[in-house]
Amino acid sequence: MEKKSFLKSKEGGLTVAFVVILIAFVLILAGLKMQGDGMCAAGFVLMAAAMLYSPLKVYVLDRIKKR
Repeated sequence: MEKKSFLKSKEGGLTVAFVVILIAFVLILAGLKMQGDGMCAAGFVLMAAAMLYSPLKVYVLDRIKKR
């Protein structure tokens, strides 16, 4: 059995998604402090993408790979 790297495993992907959510949160807070709507929007998009990573991977990408 070959050994996977941490970032290629399920746990690694979820860890990266969590870190992206934390970065997006800081970006949103910085945008609110500076009254920058663009920064808030970018943070929201990053957060939504990170939260949708796991369901998209399980229900779309893995099923496409299975075929």
